[in-house]
Amino acid sequence: MVGRREDAGVVERVDVAAFREEVEWLAGLPTRHSTSAAYGTAVDRVAARMVAMGYQTRRQQISVGAKSSQNVIGERAGADDGVVLVTAHLDSVNHVGGPAGAAPGADDNASGAAGVLELGRVLASGSWRHGVRLILFGGEEQGLFGSKQYVAALPPAERNRIRAVLNLDMIATRNTTTPTVLLEGAALSQSLITTLANAAATYTGLTVETSLHPFASDHVPFLNAGIPAVLTIEGGDSANANIHTANDTLNHLDWAYAADILRMNAAALATWLEPIPRPRPAGPIVSWGPGRIDIFTTG
Repeated sequence: MVGRREDAGVVERVDVAAFREEVEWLAGLPTRHSTSAAYGTAVDRVAARMVAMGYQTRRQQISVGAKSSQNVIGERAGADDGVVLVTAHLDSVNHVGGPAGAAPGADDNASGAAGVLELGRVLASGSWRHGVRLILFGGEEQGLFGSKQYVAALPPAERNRIRAVLNLDMIATRNTTTPTVLLEGAALSQSLITTLANAAATYTGLTVETSLHPFASDHVPFLNAGIPAVLTIEGGDSANANIHTANDTLNHLDWAYAADILRMNAAALATWLEPIPRPRPAGPIVSWGPGRIDIFTTG
């Protein structure tokens, strides 16, 4: 399968060094437990990154049990009314150590959160028919609180605007001999899964596995509300014994593998967002030579 020009353009713009820098910063915090002060530090960082990329950014207050946390939302309008969501959870957890325990969450889910920022950066330089909305959720590890409350607060008209939801959760640990990615959704997201699988075959060496039995990540509330959503997650994720512990550290990550998942996601997003071709001036081009401005004659 040959990639389209606009797909190839966004794939080429994926910068693994920029992605790695964000993962390292997030995993460098002592924890990103949803109700911790350090989580607030992470929120400030990612909100500033969205603003710097040109997204209109806001914070949504959510409840996590008796305490509070935040979702971070960045918006970039398209030419039409539709919108595509790129989501991940920002929080981390240490099940044994509790809220005060070390929870670097390098794979779960600094990798997904940094992936949303990198895809947002890549998409910010394009011209799209539909809008881009980046969302980083809090409270995922305590029971999908951020995504459940976000979806519950959406008016019907706003739900109808959403063309696709791409959720990233654990994209940087290679648990299988063959690099594998799991695409998880439901029947209403089958077309999204197909687009992602085609993108993986075109631009990466990933082996694709699929599931129509959604489970335990932030795509689930969208699917329950009838909104097409899909999760991209590392293959063999159940074999990753480091998550939810102090051992979910940077040294377990495979940057080249994560970059392939990001390239697959970028190509699929370009399809769902529908690029707007840049207009070409009418008339022949009169070139003035190297280093000079080309002149387009129009009549």
